[in-house]
Amino acid sequence: MTNATRFWLIRHGETQWNAERRLQGWLDIPLNTVGLEQARRVSSHLQSADFDVDIDVVISSDLGRAYETARIAAAHLPLPIMRDKQLRERCYGIYEGRDWAMLEGEQVGSHYVNFRDPAQEVEDGETLPEFATRIARAFERLAQEHPGRNVLVFSHGGVIDIAWRQAAGVGLSAPRNGPILNASINCLAIDIDRKWHLLDWGLGSHLHAPALDDVL
Repeated sequence: MTNATRFWLIRHGETQWNAERRLQGWLDIPLNTVGLEQARRVSSHLQSADFDVDIDVVISSDLGRAYETARIAAAHLPLPIMRDKQLRERCYGIYEGRDWAMLEGEQVGSHYVNFRDPAQEVEDGETLPEFATRIARAFERLAQEHPGRNVLVFSHGGVIDIAWRQAAGVGLSAPRNGPILNASINCLAIDIDRKWHLLDWGLGSHLHAPALDDVL
């Protein structure tokens, strides 16, 4: 993996809508108290001996819940946080704000909801293939812009799901092998010829460790 760009991809901390299982999409829902604490625990982990990586670049989705997680978690790094709209969550259009589990099988607008169908139309939103294409292109562009560097990215559950599928070679209709936890850390690499490599996934032990404020 010569000149491969390594990405440490972190999901934003919890919001109240996460706790209520409501689709957020492009709506700018802030972190709740739990999410703020999760961001502090990510910060503690990134400053600990367990994380021995020299980060070169910090990038965040432009949505507030991701950017606020980045602002707290990466405050110790002498680096600006670059915002990238292409790293936003999937746009769920008219479904945003609804309980995703309650939507299944319901008619919303002109469509019946079937999230198991990758081609499911989303009124005023993105289909899953459209979203997946946007995310793959965003990461491959970042790999070309920052070859051989260590990039810390703060984004969303759907974005991390697509990155995992790209790196693991898993199709959009296949089930995922586990949840994507808020403030979990995931690692992948993309080399100069746009080949993806899955390095580590679903790291969450830092969420149960004391934050720096708890041990000082």
